[in-house]
Amino acid sequence: MRNNLFMLLLAAVGLAGLVSCEKNSFAVKDNIFVEGKAKLKVNFFSSYQSNPSYHIKIDGIRVSSLLTYATPFPGGGLNTGGGSYADYLSVEPGSHKITIARPFTGTNSDSVELASATINLVGDKVYSLYMADTTANTVSVLAEDNLASPDSGFCRYRFINLMPDLPEVDLYFGTGATSTTSTKVAGPVKYKELSEYFNVALNTGSVWSIRPAGAAATTTALASYTSTSSVVNQRVFTISTRGYNAITTSTDPRRRLVSLIYNR
Repeated sequence: MRNNLFMLLLAAVGLAGLVSCEKNSFAVKDNIFVEGKAKLKVNFFSSYQSNPSYHIKIDGIRVSSLLTYATPFPGGGLNTGGGSYADYLSVEPGSHKITIARPFTGTNSDSVELASATINLVGDKVYSLYMADTTANTVSVLAEDNLASPDSGFCRYRFINLMPDLPEVDLYFGTGATSTTSTKVAGPVKYKELSEYFNVALNTGSVWSIRPAGAAATTTALASYTSTSSVVNQRVFTISTRGYNAITTSTDPRRRLVSLIYNR
């Protein structure tokens, strides 16, 4: 198995020296696709009040530096941790166990396992693994990504609902989060499910907001996120809810939020 994970080992070289470095300073080059390998991005969006640092292992081999909540790995996003790249790990096809764990300080050894999932990957396909909720309620969703760029003048998205206490949600986009400044672009999307891909034209807005499925557009948005970097020519994103709908305290890391994950 260690031979089968050769590409992962290359990515992991030198991680011991990165333990005390800046978060997510380890990176792989943007979208290097090795023929026959599967590509994988891990999105640990399980929100704990203590906001523990964690590392990611594949079949017992550590492949990440220390990360914090809502850091797509490898790569990054908007209103997340990480950088501005749409990286993926190259992984041998087949069955693999993904483990999220708190490490003993300064080591690669696990202190507390936060989550795990066994996934099956097919060569030359691109995947994102999402994790949400906590402890015994932790869930995982493996989705195949389509990295095809839209036509020039557009950006491409899909939407995943990772908010456990919001069974269905609608996504809005526009110049603001009100009924007169935004339009529904996806929904209703159930918890743990993804929308179809959709395109947005450039220069038509920069505000993403969510409402309970079926709620009138005149109601106040549950959460919103604004960034001109979220609408970039021919880029591909996944938009995600995260946290808990019932938590609104601005200092609580578990509060309801909207994030964007770089796919391309």
